[in-house]
Amino acid sequence: MGRTFKGAYEEFFLVVGLSVLFWIGTLLVVTAPMTWAGMHHVANRMANYKRVEFGFFWEGARQHIGRGALLALLLVFAPIAMTISINFYLSGGGWLVVPGFITLWLLLLSVLAAQYFYPLFWQQNEPTVPLLLRNSFLLVIRHPLYSVLMLLFQLLLAVVSIVLVVPVLLILPGLLVLSHNYALVGLLQEMDLAPQPPQMSGT
Repeated sequence: MGRTFKGAYEEFFLVVGLSVLFWIGTLLVVTAPMTWAGMHHVANRMANYKRVEFGFFWEGARQHIGRGALLALLLVFAPIAMTISINFYLSGGGWLVVPGFITLWLLLLSVLAAQYFYPLFWQQNEPTVPLLLRNSFLLVIRHPLYSVLMLLFQLLLAVVSIVLVVPVLLILPGLLVLSHNYALVGLLQEMDLAPQPPQMSGT
């Protein structure tokens, strides 16, 4: 959580620029998948302590367009489909309650896993959608408390930003994308699956 604020402070104007691009790209709908992929490309580089600039946004937006679109469709429509299924099963009563609760748990796991989807898209050497889905759910199952706390942190950021109004447009999207990527990289560092932060020289 601290790394999210530190990264946003050090690259404040970049975060603001990415947030503005998020709203423009998302409102245009067609460009939303490319916008989200480009933002996470920049944020993932920041989380891995690599050089960042706006050029990496355009680089990320142009790469893996088909896979990025598929991932975006899953993020948007899968929760809707599961919510409709839950409502159908639970309203039916009887034995239909069982698959209803199973689908509810799957929805909750999906919400937790979703924060790792796009970060893993850029963290993996081979950004295949089935592989990142599998790895995201495995991370949630192995580290449920960590995943829940990071999700609560992101919800807190959203609530504070909405209350303050202006940050919703200028900061919130960039902060959320940063938190997703720092959450993943921090978790992988604890598992010795990602490089540790560079050591600062001097006293």
